[in-house]
Amino acid sequence: MAEEEKLLMRLKNGKRNAIDEAIAVYTPYLSTVLYNMLGNRLPKEDIEEILSDVFVTLWKNDLEKGTLRASLAAVARNFALKKLNKQRDYTSLDEIELPDEAPIPEENTTESVVWDAVMSLGEPDNEIFVRYYIFGEKIREIATATGV
Repeated sequence: MAEEEKLLMRLKNGKRNAIDEAIAVYTPYLSTVLYNMLGNRLPKEDIEEILSDVFVTLWKNDLEKGTLRASLAAVARNFALKKLNKQRDYTSLDEIELPDEAPIPEENTTESVVWDAVMSLGEPDNEIFVRYYIFGEKIREIATATGV
């Protein structure tokens, strides 16, 4: 039986030092996986949190089939993607500066009714609409700015 299988068996049996051994053995590997995936897009503390989440998943025996190493790497990548998605900043319409020449509709006009309808869409739809139709931004720029 390979060392990895023995370790996995000890983890499943709830042996106390098994998780410590897994952390010692797999932290360098998982750190490399995360660094190659993320670079400097997340702070060190977030990387450490992802590693902790991976080992909690291991401790709870919630891993998929396959080798322990591959399963841990997949779990780490999934946690990293979730963290990245949470980190994306959405620019609210309040933060967008309107240029002086931007038309601001007067009340009780067709333009004001349309503007109110656009604003009622809610975030991020109204922001996308304004960026595309009012400011003429490209779809790729809008996607980057809004994380959509």
